[in-house]
Amino acid sequence: MNKENKGSILVQLENKGAVRFDYDLTLFGKPSGTYDHEMCRLACKFSTVGYDRITEDPASEAETGFLHTQKGLKTLLDGMGFTRQEICPTAARDEQTYFIALRPLTLGDTKYDLYVTALIGSYKKAWFSDFDPLGLDRVCNGGAGYAGDTEAGAVHLGFADARDFMYARIRDFILRTRSGRPIKLLITGHSRGAAAANLLGAKILTEGGLGDEIPILPDDVFIYAFATPNYADRKKVKLRDPRLKRIYNVVFPEDFVTEVFPKASGFGKFGTVYALMGADNLSKADYAREKAVMTRFFMDYRTSRPYAPFKEGSRAVRKVIAVLAQNVPDIETFYTGDFRLCFKRCTPFEYFRSTLCTIVGGNDSPEDQANIDRATKLLLASAFDGAGTSRVFRKMSAFFVFKQGLAGATGGKFGAENFNDAHICETYLAYLMSMREDQLIKEQ
Repeated sequence: MNKENKGSILVQLENKGAVRFDYDLTLFGKPSGTYDHEMCRLACKFSTVGYDRITEDPASEAETGFLHTQKGLKTLLDGMGFTRQEICPTAARDEQTYFIALRPLTLGDTKYDLYVTALIGSYKKAWFSDFDPLGLDRVCNGGAGYAGDTEAGAVHLGFADARDFMYARIRDFILRTRSGRPIKLLITGHSRGAAAANLLGAKILTEGGLGDEIPILPDDVFIYAFATPNYADRKKVKLRDPRLKRIYNVVFPEDFVTEVFPKASGFGKFGTVYALMGADNLSKADYAREKAVMTRFFMDYRTSRPYAPFKEGSRAVRKVIAVLAQNVPDIETFYTGDFRLCFKRCTPFEYFRSTLCTIVGGNDSPEDQANIDRATKLLLASAFDGAGTSRVFRKMSAFFVFKQGLAGATGGKFGAENFNDAHICETYLAYLMSMREDQLIKEQ
């Protein structure tokens, strides 16, 4: 056994806490067709560290062409022996933030090229892509995106754009850096990055690699995605393809993001889905014990404050998702549904663009700030407007205001971290570190 395959690095994340990165790369000697809890933890750590603070780095730009880097992430990759790296923590609306890294790996008598790529959550304007499943407002490639329109109505084109964007980046990186040895590939991601990782993994598995020049055996492709949104119409896409069972999605019942678009409206995702334990699927005593252990990990990762779960478990999420599914049963209604928002006609597509996406989509200019101010006022007004706002929008707005207090609209007064803490990667990692494999709940 090569001792370099094992190690432990404490990664300090700027403005957050620290992640103890214990790793054992001999895990890649096992075939990917069976879920591995330690591999899942390793993948989730990569995704979590991918949220490290972004800084400008002229040296990085000279080496890779990307101006920005993440110091904690780079320290980790250097310490683990990844000799070639590409860190891209910023992205345009239709693109994807990511890092890719390569290191040699010896398993037994065989030498491999180990590639790890983590696809991170939505960066600023990419939130608008998340809520544009038909790609009507794309901006990249002259407004054509990266995936084209052939999958329109079957697969969320915003996530498909991220998939094809990443396919090209990974393929180019491998062609530039490969040694000719066989390849081991880990693909992981969180939130938007999880959807892109899921779709990317499906493409690589069904095609046998990344083009004829880069064949990869299915057993050598490891795919773990966290907080994966639904993105495909079950009636139009074969989600139960047996070749894709080795894509592992970890979801949390209290996470709103994993329920959009709703299962009740016929949407789903590739692969096998495991649910974390929460207040709904444990007894009160067992949940109290589990949360106590999980919270200790969470506080290591987020030293600024304690974990803030929903007091009612997933009930608030299930209720608002049920209202959304009832009123928006398909993609067509998402774009054409005729509802009211503060006495003005509004489709669900327009609702999300004018509220949630605007608020979390970045503040890069005075115009952005003015739009955020208007969106915040609109969100607050519609949450309390029983006359001029349709029930579906009123329920959605109340959920965002009372369960998160987006953009400080409530000053943290109404349990403002519930929505956030149910979704962030640190929560997923804390649960995975506190849970045994047999405590995961297999959903499909």
